[in-house]
Amino acid sequence: MAADPNDPDRIFYVAGSTVVYGHLGKTGGQSFLRGHDDDVTCMAVSHSGKLIATGQTGVNADVVLWDAVNGKELFRLSEHDEGIACLAFSPDDRLLVSCGIHADGKIFAWDTETGCIVANGALSPRETNAIAFATKVQRNGTYYTFGTAGKEEVVIWGCDAGRGLIGGQKCGTGNTKRYFTSCIFSPDSQELYAGSKSGDISTFNVQGCVLRSWAPCCKGAAQVFMPVDGGRYYLVGGGDGSVGVFNPHKPPTVLDALDYVWEFEGGVTSMSAVNDDGARSGNPKMVVCTAAGRKYVAYVKRRKAGVANPTPVLLEESHVDAVSLVQFAPPDADFGDQGPKAHANSCMQAVVSCGSDGALKAWNLNPRPVCTMRTKVKSTAMAPMCVCVCDQMFMTGWADGHVRAHDNVTGELLWTLPDAHAQGGVTSIAVARGAHFFCTGGAEGMVRVWDMRKRQLVSTFKEHRNRVVGLTVLSDDLHVVSASRDRSIITWDLVRECRVHQQTQHVGGINACVINQANPDAMQMVSVGQDRSLSFWDLMDRDPLQIVKGAHSQECTCAALSSQGVLATGSKDQTVKLWDFDSGRLLAAQHAHCGSVSSVTFSADGRTLVSGGEDGIVMVWDVAVDR
Repeated sequence: MAADPNDPDRIFYVAGSTVVYGHLGKTGGQSFLRGHDDDVTCMAVSHSGKLIATGQTGVNADVVLWDAVNGKELFRLSEHDEGIACLAFSPDDRLLVSCGIHADGKIFAWDTETGCIVANGALSPRETNAIAFATKVQRNGTYYTFGTAGKEEVVIWGCDAGRGLIGGQKCGTGNTKRYFTSCIFSPDSQELYAGSKSGDISTFNVQGCVLRSWAPCCKGAAQVFMPVDGGRYYLVGGGDGSVGVFNPHKPPTVLDALDYVWEFEGGVTSMSAVNDDGARSGNPKMVVCTAAGRKYVAYVKRRKAGVANPTPVLLEESHVDAVSLVQFAPPDADFGDQGPKAHANSCMQAVVSCGSDGALKAWNLNPRPVCTMRTKVKSTAMAPMCVCVCDQMFMTGWADGHVRAHDNVTGELLWTLPDAHAQGGVTSIAVARGAHFFCTGGAEGMVRVWDMRKRQLVSTFKEHRNRVVGLTVLSDDLHVVSASRDRSIITWDLVRECRVHQQTQHVGGINACVINQANPDAMQMVSVGQDRSLSFWDLMDRDPLQIVKGAHSQECTCAALSSQGVLATGSKDQTVKLWDFDSGRLLAAQHAHCGSVSSVTFSADGRTLVSGGEDGIVMVWDVAVDR
């Protein structure tokens, strides 16, 4: 994460293979920089705020230079292999230096005006974690000094842009062995400060490339520097979530390292000063991002004994792993004081999201997304495979075969139904409208009906030959429709315990199936899957009513239907599309995520759509379709 130097209220942050930018604390209006085909591993914003550079991992380990004003790609720099470790702009924005990962082992200096290589060489240290430019440019603006820090080494570099030369001098560290994680130059460019995994700061003299001193600073790895008061002192973000103070003129003692300015959940990954009225009173603010997927706003001042400092504000949070499931809660669901009932004019409902790491979260979307509940299931099979939200609880099915029910407000585990589907896990859940029973589908293809109160097995249906990907209890609570990867859709009579109807998709397995129950006498449904098409069906007919071929360029992964008759689909092509259910006409399309879209869900009024993806992002969309 980094702030725009021209507008510190505007921030840039990385989300998978995309860079998102927008104004701090404002809902909606974000813009996206899309140009990478794998995860972005590093980002740098130029000192003027006019340029942004991003580097990615993977086969196409490109560095992309962007215009920060209009978001257009200026140059694509394709000289690295395997991945980019770090990037930095020179103080005058004329040079961009890129460092590859260990497998690449190369360093390049680029001309930002032409996109051409100025100089290149072998990277040192080979495993570089950080790079920083000195603040002064010498020899009439053609000679640049910068430093790199990494595994047991700190190197001071010089780049003569006029002659196309680059070279580095390793700094002497004596018997001191450190794994360096961050670095920054002093305001006069005479010293380089390097933070390490040990939580201490080493000071190197630039002229002699020698270690002058080292001092403890924070309890965890010193991962991030942020200068304060023009570099008079620095805030240092630690890997344990603490933010300490490093004063090069008065290095802290061991006891000082136990004190800190703030402490956050998750290791600090970035810090940046933001535009705020508090700066006028000598008490500016900063944005702090952590490895726990949280973004805080906090005051930039040292904690003092006997003085109550304002508590940091949790601005946003997210999943730290792929989002596998999202589902809106029923309109009357109880999510506590922070839930939708707390807002009399709320037109949105609460949403439950599930991460592939076992993290479960509930969100209130009005007026802006706020996490109201968070919990995590520690299981040998971490990934939840399905979710169903009820009035007081939400149920999840897991790869270990268990069904778990959690309280909507606290996230407390209410009960566990063990071995509901022992072979492969529970892949689908649906609850009756009367809430007196629920159905589960399994990876082995079975559909089972359970008594809700006693959680005892009532019926088992065994005709599917592959995993059940969707279950819907019809409005009469007497029939259940199940869809499976074996290409079949079956309607079951729960009273007679038999199959009533069956449809078979001609090509490719089914990934999702949704039913329009607006007209109980003529119910229709749509299935999506491997064939990348939309197949519309009448629940009573064997053959499809309509097939929309090529709905997505890759496999369709999920679908949802709104109360207004709008169908939403998500795909491995990273897009979310809206369709008119009655005609199959495309209404809108957005390249939403930077990974496969794994789940979509509509609010009860059909005006809000939420999507979750493998990029770990939950996106909230306003749906205003002119049909």
